[in-house]
Amino acid sequence: MEDLALGLHGLGPLPDHADAVLLADFHRAFPCRAAVRRRGALEETPPLPAVATPAYVLARLGQLGCGGRTLMASAREDEIVRRAADLLAGRGAACQFEVAREPVPPASPAEVTGPGETELETAGSAADLRRIALHAPAGPVRARAAAAATETDPDDPIGHLLAGCSANERKKPADAADAFRRAIERDDSVAAAHFELGKTMIVLDDLEAALASFRRTTETLPEFAPGWANAGAALGELERPEEALGKLERAADLDPLSHSLASNLGVTLRDLGRLPEAERAFRWTLELAPDFVFGHYNLANAVYLQGRHREAVGLFEKAQAMDPSGSDRQRLLLAAARLAAGDVEEALRDYREVFDSLEGQMRLDMRTVAQWDLRRLAERTGVSPGLKRAAELVRAVRA
Repeated sequence: MEDLALGLHGLGPLPDHADAVLLADFHRAFPCRAAVRRRGALEETPPLPAVATPAYVLARLGQLGCGGRTLMASAREDEIVRRAADLLAGRGAACQFEVAREPVPPASPAEVTGPGETELETAGSAADLRRIALHAPAGPVRARAAAAATETDPDDPIGHLLAGCSANERKKPADAADAFRRAIERDDSVAAAHFELGKTMIVLDDLEAALASFRRTTETLPEFAPGWANAGAALGELERPEEALGKLERAADLDPLSHSLASNLGVTLRDLGRLPEAERAFRWTLELAPDFVFGHYNLANAVYLQGRHREAVGLFEKAQAMDPSGSDRQRLLLAAARLAAGDVEEALRDYREVFDSLEGQMRLDMRTVAQWDLRRLAERTGVSPGLKRAAELVRAVRA
């Protein structure tokens, strides 16, 4: 792939050499239409949907950069700018950056501002109402603006899309789903509507419908990693891991610096029994996010399942030391790893500590989990005297 002349920078004057394109409103959350400006004059408005996320911007900047222009993306949130820059660098698509790489001190939370009652009362068109619905803080102004936009211009899909987003904010997923479907009826190419409908159908516990929506998202916006990732997640929930793997691999290719994607890919590989590949995915997860506690737990589990029990104990202990909440499930896995490594007394101590900290149904649920762990361990290593002692201890647990 040829290097593209892409530059990214925060708000401020354009450098003298930036002959080209300012992608405005890059900081806005999805869904968003962002006009592209050249030296302050409107050059083009991207076709819908314009999804202002790093994954989308990567694809969009790549398209704009093919003409050899230097692209300047303006954003108010440094983290988003750096994220897009890293994505470009990770795919070998950039030869220069206008991004500060030094750590930025955390800023105090800014007050959420945007259009309010006054702007809503004076809105003169459906376009004005859609703008208010997009940029107003979550709440009644946004909801009323979205509803008014759909009444003023019922054929515009974006008004219905925004109405659906507002309904979800108000915890009304059935209303949201109806609004997203109305948006799709008016323009089936609006990937944002398919994506939001998919997320809503998960809330409504219809995984097949969610999967169909995410698949349509990938068809209409194939460079949008979250569409592939959510399709993979839905397939995983439907217990179709082989199909899920392909979707997650595609998502990880598009967003190679997402630790959550790398982790989900590792979990799917583990569930398919491809343990060395799962271990590599978890190690890459921790390269991206060294403080991701469950990345450490997942790595420990992958090592444990490969029979490297002593190494797994050390990894579980490291994860546990990083986990102030203390996962009961992971504590049981550490006990099983100790047992497999021959540390019988320490394993029994761990089992006792876990069950002593629980009561009622939770204690019974964890007993079932521990018994499952011991059965799997017996299948792999045989029934040792220490395993028998652990099984007896677990069997004796009562609510």
